[in-house]
Parts: sequence; structure tokens; C-alpha cells
Amino acid sequence: MIIIQDFREKHGFHSGIEDYCKENSIVLHRQKLEVGDYMLGKYEDGQYKPIGNKSVDTKQDLSELASDLYRDKLAFNKKYRKCFDEKIHLYVLIEQDIRTLKDIVSWSSKHTKVNGRMLLDMIDRLRKSYGVTFVFCPKNQTANTIISILTSEDNNNAKKDI
Repeated sequence: MIIIQDFREKHGFHSGIEDYCKENSIVLHRQKLEVGDYMLGKYEDGQYKPIGNKSVDTKQDLSELASDLYRDKLAFNKKYRKCFDEKIHLYVLIEQDIRTLKDIVSWSSKHTKVNGRMLLDMIDRLRKSYGVTFVFCPKNQTANTIISILTSEDNNNAKKDI
């Protein structure tokens, strides 16, 4: 199996993912991805190429997600629209143990004016507008969650309607 990691991801920042791939004989290749941070890949004609209709974009916690969505709304809407237009299902994986909607609603940011209710509204808008799926997991489950998302049955070479 080959996983392509966007080269703009901080090298070594996700050492758990890198370690997981090594331990499970998964090739982790770094190159530019048009959308997201991780996609399935294949090696063909001397090049690594992304395949499938899923991409995973990682966020270290709700603070990073809120900061990204609040500070640069145009850039992020453009990114989500691009996924939607190209029929790539984007999964935003937040590395935080969130168990209920109440956990999000009661959250507040130290860095932006965004509170939990505002963040939940932004998440809901992106779900409805672009079909983005938001997934939460503890940091120690990130690698396993990425692999699970990318290898689930509905990820194939043909782009499907969302």
C-alpha cells in the first residue's frame, strides 16, 4: 500500500503516522497534493500518483480548525469547493478526543473570537455545502484512522458523485 503525504505537512510533526507506516510496510511518499494532507497512491511510469476519491486533511485540534476557518474563509472555501468540484470526498480529521456535540459547543478559543457554537455552525455549513466529513480521534489513533478512511470500500479509482 502507498500513502501520499502532502509535502507541506511538517516533516516529523506526525511521527506517529510515519512510524505506523514503517511498522505496517506502508510506503509513505511525500509530494504535493492538490487537496488534503493524505491520499492513497500508486506507483506508475516512474511516478507516484494519488488515486481514489478520498483525501484526509489533518488538524491538531479544534483551535487549529477554528483558526483556519475563521482567519482565511476565502481560501478554505476555495479548497473545499475544489474537492467538491473534483468529486473528492474530503475528511477533516481533528486530533482531539471529542465525544459529543456538547464538547464542541462548550469549547472556546484562546486565539480567535470563535466559540464552540460558531465553530459548530461553520462545520455544519461545510458539511452541507461541500460534503465535507469531520472526524475526531485521539492523537494516538490518527494513523489508524487515516488508513481506515482511505481504505474503506467506497474509495476507488473512479471518482463518484458525492
